[in-house]
Amino acid sequence: MNSELAEISRPYKYRFGEFELAPGQGALWRDGARVPVMPKPIAVLTVLVESAGQIVSKEELLDRVWNGAAIEDNNVTQTISTLRKILGEKRGENRFIVTEPGNGYRFVARVTRIDTVPVALVEPAVAPAPSFVRGRRKVLVAAVALLCLAAGAALWLHRSPAAGSRRKSVAVLGIRDLSKDSSEAWLQTALTEMLTSELASGAKLRAIPADEVVRWRLGLGNAPENAGSAGLLRLARRNFSADSFIVGSYVVTGTCPECRVRVDLGIFDARSGENLAAIIDEDSTQNLLDLTTRLGARLRAGLGVSGQREEPAPWPVASAMRAYAEGLKALRQIDPIAARNYLQEAVAADPENALIHSALADAWAALGYASRAGDESRRAYELSSSLSPLDRLGIEARYRANAQQWDRAIEIYQSVFRLFPDSLEDGLNLARAQFRAIKTADSVSTLHRLRQLPSPAGDDPRIDLLEAQDAGTEGNYVKTRDFARRAANEAKSRGAMYLFARARLLEGGAMQNLAEPGFYAVQTEARKVCEQLGDRQCVSNAWRIRGNERFGAGLFEEAEEAYSQGVSIARELGDRAELANLLNGLGVVAAANQQWSQAEQDFSEAISLKKETGYNPSEVQLDLAAFYLRMGRRSEVAKVVDEAYSEARKANARADLGEVLQLRASLARLDGRLDEAKELAEKAIAEFRVTKSVEMLTLTLAELSSIATARGDLQSAEKSLGEASTMKYPNLQGTVYPGAQGAIELARTELLFAKGQFAQAVDEAKRSAADFSKAHLGEHTARALIMEANALEMLGRRSEALQTSREAVSQAAQSPDPFALASARLAAWRLSGRTDSNEPPDLHANVESLRNPELSLEEDFGRADRAKQSGAPDAKRLFEAVANQAASHGYLTLSQRARSLEQ
Repeated sequence: MNSELAEISRPYKYRFGEFELAPGQGALWRDGARVPVMPKPIAVLTVLVESAGQIVSKEELLDRVWNGAAIEDNNVTQTISTLRKILGEKRGENRFIVTEPGNGYRFVARVTRIDTVPVALVEPAVAPAPSFVRGRRKVLVAAVALLCLAAGAALWLHRSPAAGSRRKSVAVLGIRDLSKDSSEAWLQTALTEMLTSELASGAKLRAIPADEVVRWRLGLGNAPENAGSAGLLRLARRNFSADSFIVGSYVVTGTCPECRVRVDLGIFDARSGENLAAIIDEDSTQNLLDLTTRLGARLRAGLGVSGQREEPAPWPVASAMRAYAEGLKALRQIDPIAARNYLQEAVAADPENALIHSALADAWAALGYASRAGDESRRAYELSSSLSPLDRLGIEARYRANAQQWDRAIEIYQSVFRLFPDSLEDGLNLARAQFRAIKTADSVSTLHRLRQLPSPAGDDPRIDLLEAQDAGTEGNYVKTRDFARRAANEAKSRGAMYLFARARLLEGGAMQNLAEPGFYAVQTEARKVCEQLGDRQCVSNAWRIRGNERFGAGLFEEAEEAYSQGVSIARELGDRAELANLLNGLGVVAAANQQWSQAEQDFSEAISLKKETGYNPSEVQLDLAAFYLRMGRRSEVAKVVDEAYSEARKANARADLGEVLQLRASLARLDGRLDEAKELAEKAIAEFRVTKSVEMLTLTLAELSSIATARGDLQSAEKSLGEASTMKYPNLQGTVYPGAQGAIELARTELLFAKGQFAQAVDEAKRSAADFSKAHLGEHTARALIMEANALEMLGRRSEALQTSREAVSQAAQSPDPFALASARLAAWRLSGRTDSNEPPDLHANVESLRNPELSLEEDFGRADRAKQSGAPDAKRLFEAVANQAASHGYLTLSQRARSLEQ
């Protein structure tokens, strides 16, 4: 067949200094390494560079970058400041950008435009006649394409000619904009999206989701441009299990809205790279749906598929299509604020379109608004009745997943995977739903089926990545590490750097849990790749993970810095759910650093954000309750714990329900209700066993041991302590709870003391105090020192005991816990040995105000002990009274101690 060449040029770049700017990709490189830049700063930089040497006013920047939106002028100023930092300009230095007071800004560096060599595609002289087939569309939004099918469509399913057979697969690798200006750049996203859907219509072809292709290309950076058409096909062949690839371009001519668009497409064999067909068509941009319908029919015919379309096209009306496409593009560039704004604009233009509402649900979810995402997802479902069965049920699956109706969502995904067993994407959707429903065994089974697909589908890194996550939910960090590492290696070999970064981040987390050296280097590598890709959400997550690890290691300054880095990014992105998580971390750090008001402020803001965004706030509420417990604000502890209980029950967050029980056990003990404290602690332990919350289980076992020791049940105390001491958690000294080891050592000190093993109790108390001190837990340090002082006294080393008790007072004074300070002062007063000094009136008043039976008993014991030391005749009577009173309250160990000193 005769043919002629159609030239498709590659996008131009600008070079200045050590930087290269690619406007078409919205990307900036420094010395070959991609620089993470948000969309608005990159857009401002593009305007300035393209107008190099000329003054660009604020008004022009507002018009061209913000589309004339009503925003504050300081948005421009802040964006310019951000650009100066990105470009490395120091204060007073003007290598690139000069401010012209009262006029605007001027780009002063020398700029060179780089044009690339054209790449040829073959176009046939005679194009195939258009044909129409039944459509099978995927709902393509945000990060993952979800295609779903329900049992209710059984009749339609039985008519499907593709059921159970292996279909040809195809991917649209890219459609370049060759127009003179970029005013219609939105068509690049719209055409790719619509043509991918057209290829999939009728279910006879398996089309690779457009967002998967876009994410893969973002991960490649500038590799596709450097590789040319043949190189791009080679790169794609390694990543996608496709038989054919579509590559093309478009040109807009005339003045919009009356402008026209010409589209040139080439079909290539994935194995040989041979050009199979070339297709050209054009139409008005107002007739984009008709144009893509014709192009899709000709593409399918070129791939050997024919048929007639029966269902209506689901796309937005022409007036909404630009905003819809821009919204999808922003979602894929991880700019959820821009995505939300565009999609809200699209909704205003076409309020009855299900696809727009579904995409807007993803934007709200990316911003952390679970409730608003659920509302939009439900609205999309309500509007989907006019769509094809697969489109309609696909949207339903998204709605069910957002509503956490996992049984129904899984039923849909299982149906579609049975219908299309050759579809990697559909199998992954099922495995993800099973994972999120905590049906780990089912998820693993689905993944094993996917491994049977022919390569490269069966070797897809997402399979290993999901299995790594499944292993993590089971606490099997060795498997998590190994699967994540394998996923990372496979993703890197394919150039899928987006997946590579996430796999390495998961691998580093597993290594951290296994206390393996080098975990931070792995996490840092992942974060830097995310930065290069411009994936700011991933970067924010990486900083939070780092903050958790640094906090667990007791390096609070480094933890605060990591959390603050994440907060800065989350605020810029508008990701309020992630911001809540980071603020919770900052609150814990602030409490450790004794910044009490700042801690309360961070916790309160995090709780508000959780509620605002529709996420379960109970985890943060429990941290706030624990903080109030440290402050001695018992009434507020009870109130916040009750609120956390209500929220945790609604979310079925069993680990949080366990913490509710644990905190209630602590409150019961402070009120002197030892039997109730024991019962609550045992219930908490049962919850932690189910949820495999190893650290909380360890802490609560230590607390239960302490309660049993106070009650005189030393056998039970030893049993609980033995289990706590042998918990298999290699990083026990703290990824989340610094001082966990100190809690075990303190419980062991109390048990040793009760058993009369005073020398061993001294040594154990010293270790406990050191661990608590490292964790900045002054009140617990004081408690350990008091036990050390008591043991020293029993060994006859009273002067050392007095010195240790005074150190306990010093430590307790650094804590806001009034109970700890009163207890330390009582110990120091009892051991002072001065027969002429009565108990300080303020100390007695303090003990009375705290209304704690154990503290009151310590006070009475102190009076009896001082009476004995001074030889007072009523010492025996005082000890007898303490013994009786302690026994009546259930403090049998203290009662026995008083009896022993009664003689």
